[in-house]
Amino acid sequence: VVDELQIRSYFDALISANEVKKSKPDPETFLACANRLGVQPADCLVFEDAPKGVESAANAGMDCMVITTLHEPEEFAGIGNIKGFMKDYTSFTW
Repeated sequence: VVDELQIRSYFDALISANEVKKSKPDPETFLACANRLGVQPADCLVFEDAPKGVESAANAGMDCMVITTLHEPEEFAGIGNIKGFMKDYTSFTW
């Protein structure tokens, strides 16, 4: 997809499902990405749209912004790493 959209150059690291053995909510995917970037997990901010993904980020020790295109905020209750909710990427500002 990133090649078809010609956006690969915007990413410093990409991890595909083929590169990890465990699926979310295991933190392997996010930890592999932090490792590839050479940063500590605590210095990462994950953007996720699914409860298992947010839980995976929490398990990796990473904060998370939740995109609510597919799930309501209530579905993420009890997950403590959430920094905020956003409808889509256009509503995000630093």
